[in-house]
Amino acid sequence: MPLAASSSRTVRHTTRVSPSTAKGGRVGGAIGSDWRRSIDWHLVYDPDADRYERRQPLPVARDHTGIVVVGNAIHVIGGRVDSFHANSNLHHSYDAASDRWTFRMPLAPARSGQGCVLYRGKVFVMGGEGTNRVYGQNEARDPVTERWEAYASMLTARHGMGAVVIGDAIHVAGGGPQMGGGVKNAINEAFSLG
Repeated sequence: MPLAASSSRTVRHTTRVSPSTAKGGRVGGAIGSDWRRSIDWHLVYDPDADRYERRQPLPVARDHTGIVVVGNAIHVIGGRVDSFHANSNLHHSYDAASDRWTFRMPLAPARSGQGCVLYRGKVFVMGGEGTNRVYGQNEARDPVTERWEAYASMLTARHGMGAVVIGDAIHVAGGGPQMGGGVKNAINEAFSLG
């Protein structure tokens, strides 16, 4: 089934898409999986022209990534490669002006399905899943040092949850406390630097 972008334009490929981001009036997305194979597609939708444009593909195909916009760059962090048994710690940023991906300091441990938000100028990544486990870690990437810093872990380790900044706190809702998609919860927890 094609991915509908508007009532008049569709992507003619079957895919499950990672969270999209809006940048400069355009929507980026179509990094995901195609019948259990991760894909590296990078398509951008221009709503004014009602069309998709291909951009430089992601350097390593993966899905279930964390995606966040920082300044003029889109960051794609972690994810899985073809299977939940092959998680990635990769971190790439994309500059739309140059249509170029840049390798960044990797995330540890490798994981997929993690939450990802921009909070107080840092990229926070929390939770996720790996082979036979679910993570509760909460780390942030410092844009000055390019290093990851540990913060208080989530009270409930999980993956596949929603993460958003509301006011001065990161809210993490739902997700699965076990690997895979069979068990879900309705927990809502918040984190703040105080």
